[in-house]
Amino acid sequence: MSKKPAKSSEPRYETLIDELEGIVRSIESGETGLEGSITAYEHGVGLIKQARAILDQAEQRITELDPSGDENDGESSGSAR
Repeated sequence: MSKKPAKSSEPRYETLIDELEGIVRSIESGETGLEGSITAYEHGVGLIKQARAILDQAEQRITELDPSGDENDGESSGSAR
């Protein structure tokens, strides 16, 4: 069996996206000066890395469930009916 990720210590994907959206709104609105925007941007880059890691883990779990990678679930395009 595969090891389940620790849910309590890692932020949820949705939480990361919400925080990223807040950073974008803040930068776009001009609420912060240049230095604050750069700092927020740097923080956003870190959040994106975390979100990508979560998506990579999800993709790996899906691959483990369906190692054949058959996305069409037995249906092929252009097949005779």
